[in-house]
Amino acid sequence: MFCRAWLVPCLSYSPKLSGARELQRRTRSPVLPTFAETMELSFKTGPPKLHGFAKTVRLWINVFLCVTQMGFCSVYFVFISDNLKMVMDYYNAELDIHIHMTIILLPIMLSCWIRDLKYLVPLSLFANVAMTVGIAVTLYYISQELPAPSTREYIAPWTKIPLFFGTAIYSFEGIGLVLPLQNEMKQPEQFTRRFGVLNIGMTIVTCLLVIMGFLGYLKYGDNVQGSLTLNLPQQDM
Repeated sequence: MFCRAWLVPCLSYSPKLSGARELQRRTRSPVLPTFAETMELSFKTGPPKLHGFAKTVRLWINVFLCVTQMGFCSVYFVFISDNLKMVMDYYNAELDIHIHMTIILLPIMLSCWIRDLKYLVPLSLFANVAMTVGIAVTLYYISQELPAPSTREYIAPWTKIPLFFGTAIYSFEGIGLVLPLQNEMKQPEQFTRRFGVLNIGMTIVTCLLVIMGFLGYLKYGDNVQGSLTLNLPQQDM
């Protein structure tokens, strides 16, 4: 799991931003184009043989983005529902997992209808605080009574490679928000500087993934759950 950091160069956002900025310069647009618009403009300003595919490519990019985000969001549904069920079961309020999914559907749908990122700031702030507390609590538990590293497998079998790639890609799934976030910034140039928002944010995320992945596997080994919080002791809730 701690090898997720290897994929950061492969998932670099910089080429996509550079291409969008170049197309913005060519078209003299006041704002960066979206992902779909970037591909459409690339075909329109590219070789003449590709001009006729511009609209089709734009449509397919939007379709792929929707499918990708739906896949990521479905994982969030499972994560929230699993943890909510674990807490409710502990307090003898046992419900089917699908009922928990139905309960969280409405608030998540309402938040998804907020299209302007600046109105998402209060929700984002609350989520960041809750996530920070959750990470701190999780780190506290998984760092207690750690076994010797020699008791764990250093290298996973080749059959686990697809699982690794799926987990790693999911961990860096914020690609769909790169251009929208930069477009909403008052100082977009701060996004891609050497010590800008993108590099600092990715560094923090990568460090957290390495620490959580390493300690989680060291603590629980092959018994680690899909969500590390499901391994935490229920008696301390």
